[in-house]
Amino acid sequence: MKCLKLQTILLSLIFFAIPVQAHHSFAIYDEENPRTFSGVVFEHRWTNPHAAVVLIVTNDDGSETNWVLDQGPVNMLSRQGWTRDTLNPGDRITVEFDPLHSGQPGGLLQSWEFTNEPTVELSGAGTILRGARPESVTMSESVARNYNGVWVNASGGIHFDTLNHRSRREQEPPLRPQYMDQWNQRWTDADAGEATTDPTALCIPPGFPRFLTMVLPGEILQAEHQLNWYAEFAEATVRIFLDGRQPPADLVPSFNGFSTGQWEGNTLVVQTIGLRGDTLVDTTGVPHSDQLSVNMHMTKVTPDYFEVDIELLDPVVFTEPWTTTKYYSRLPEGEFVQEYACQAGNRFEVNGQGEIEAIFE
Repeated sequence: MKCLKLQTILLSLIFFAIPVQAHHSFAIYDEENPRTFSGVVFEHRWTNPHAAVVLIVTNDDGSETNWVLDQGPVNMLSRQGWTRDTLNPGDRITVEFDPLHSGQPGGLLQSWEFTNEPTVELSGAGTILRGARPESVTMSESVARNYNGVWVNASGGIHFDTLNHRSRREQEPPLRPQYMDQWNQRWTDADAGEATTDPTALCIPPGFPRFLTMVLPGEILQAEHQLNWYAEFAEATVRIFLDGRQPPADLVPSFNGFSTGQWEGNTLVVQTIGLRGDTLVDTTGVPHSDQLSVNMHMTKVTPDYFEVDIELLDPVVFTEPWTTTKYYSRLPEGEFVQEYACQAGNRFEVNGQGEIEAIFE
């Protein structure tokens, strides 16, 4: 079918060819049995955390059903050339989508085309493709220590450890047996098409170090005493204090913890402590405790590319330190971070059994 492959556009240009699992578990959708049908657009919900097309479909008996088909967030779609007027009420379109396992009239939109109109061309402007790590270049201290700008995750995945691909899970966290059992159960549930609870499904902040796997751009604003790293997804900020201050004795655990940094040559060495124990390390559901500490070495490779060597230490959950490296590319001039009001259009909730359900209204 002559169509716009939404997954291809979104994943290759923004998520860098990774699964769309940033917000809630996509195990609720049946990707093994996609469906195709035609209908009339009733509404194009232009909102975060997911835009959605509400499509009026005429059934065999002549009755009509409104189908709610999820898309990516507005922030991503807008960077591909979408606007709130790309689809309008009354447009006749044919769609391909992954239906909900629950049988409710909804799903995840994969592709579409106008039934009687030319296909809309999306530009993909304002995006950056993931590429190989560039060769290091010599920089002055003022350039090497300056992180001001808008950056995007160039690591190629939204799991914590994207360097090792030893299994279909793409990583092997060094979990103690009881926590490994919990993590494996999440995979078992997902394979069975059962939703696995992710706090971000309720628009709860992802926390740190999951922050580092950001699926939308982030902006760094740096001063002599502090580096503020702001993530568009969940509108979270990590503040790295550079003035030598120490955490308070009565530090209360928080989503993003307390970070201090110091320069070793042109590498910024950062330690983060004081993290809540009820967040997840990444989208696959790797747990951690409130004893987790995160060590980072941030180094500019070129003026427009930096890498972060990360070490997770958790004596409660991990059997040994867990390490990986993340990469970040500067976005082209003119890009900016957008508002991401997750609660504005959230249609997902966790039921009494701890499962994620879609709300259709």
